[in-house]
Amino acid sequence: MSRRLPLVYAAFVVAPVAVALYLAWPAGTATLTSRPPAAATPAALPADQVFYRLLLAALVVVAVAHAAGAFLRRLGQPPVVGEIAAGFLLGPSVLGLLAPGVEAALFPAGILPFLDVLAQLGLILFMFVVGRDLPLAELRGSGGTAIVVGHATIATPFLVGVLVARILPEGYRPPGVPALVFALFCGVALSVTAFPVLARILTDRGLADTPVGALGMATAGVGDVTAWCVLALVVTVVRGGSPVTVLRTVALTIAFGALMWWVVRPLLARYATSRVALLFVVLLSALATDRIGVHAIFGAFLAGVVMPRGSAVVAGFAQRVEGLTVWLMLPLFFATVGLRLHLEELGGQGWLVLLFVLAAAVGGKVVGTLAPARAAGLDLRTSVGLATMMNCRGLTEIVVLNVGLSLGVISPRLFAVLVAMALVTTAMTGPLLSRLPRSPATRPELVGTAP
Repeated sequence: MSRRLPLVYAAFVVAPVAVALYLAWPAGTATLTSRPPAAATPAALPADQVFYRLLLAALVVVAVAHAAGAFLRRLGQPPVVGEIAAGFLLGPSVLGLLAPGVEAALFPAGILPFLDVLAQLGLILFMFVVGRDLPLAELRGSGGTAIVVGHATIATPFLVGVLVARILPEGYRPPGVPALVFALFCGVALSVTAFPVLARILTDRGLADTPVGALGMATAGVGDVTAWCVLALVVTVVRGGSPVTVLRTVALTIAFGALMWWVVRPLLARYATSRVALLFVVLLSALATDRIGVHAIFGAFLAGVVMPRGSAVVAGFAQRVEGLTVWLMLPLFFATVGLRLHLEELGGQGWLVLLFVLAAAVGGKVVGTLAPARAAGLDLRTSVGLATMMNCRGLTEIVVLNVGLSLGVISPRLFAVLVAMALVTTAMTGPLLSRLPRSPATRPELVGTAP
């Protein structure tokens, strides 16, 4: 199998990426000529009302999110689908339409900046958990097959996303956003796989310890790291401006990543005895990448990656952070996303665009996983299982889309389309996996020569 892997890598990773860049590059320069309009200054609330209104909003958001998550779990869906949907139910698309007075009272403009700060802090903590949960030992031992297929599950959908960006009707790319930047971001948006959500789905369905589940986790882990690196590069291009500034940001990001891996990681392995120190590392790393010019979430992700896996102190710290994040902070993040989502953007032509994007997203992941997996020598059942798993986008996709909307790279109309696509593809994963036959006792071959 190892002899064919370089050819598979060239055909299903190098070639799609080269074609995608060829299609995207002539489309325009990489410098934004306009920025998203600044939000209007919210009407100030009396000082004695801000805190209790914020607590009231948080109480309602958490209650609705977890109730929706519990309901969806009963239907065989991961709770995160219900929690994401709850954010939209509380926003202008549902509550604002059915009871605008209630929505205005629950989310007055004066608390929105505070709610957004809490949501962004929750996002940073979530990305730390994602980085810490990456199975580094499995990734090191997964060999060439997982690396080739993991990169292919990013490359082919990336090409499809670039093609989608060129085909989308006028109005889905914001004015002033270069076609190159828009195409690159659409490529990233369609190539994402939600590693944390997939891990939960596999565990809930008893597939995590099966051969196909183990291979799926390794493949998704490779793809997850790759997708975040590509997104960091796209954000750098968007924020950078001149080529010199972009190169400087890329160089600083690589240098910081090397510092975290080669210096901070060994220090943590030896001296990680204080949870306060661990929190300091997470926040300082997030601050560093934000100042470098990418995004704070990448620093938090790196901090999670370099945490020692065998430390009881780190495990206890991560467990507490995850509890706070899952129970409180992420529902607040979903609420802020829901407040930005206007489903009326899907009206008329939008539904056709949604069907087109959904077909492209599913098709890109299925072809981009099934074909290289078969070419690498995996059997059909395992290849179909991998394709089904890689189609799960979940919370990771919402995070990516939120970054794009905040940077002004995608319009609210496309944001609504892509969020709906993320929900549908995530909801598809569990039921489709349940229909797959259980894997045989033989473990798929993971060992190979990395290209």
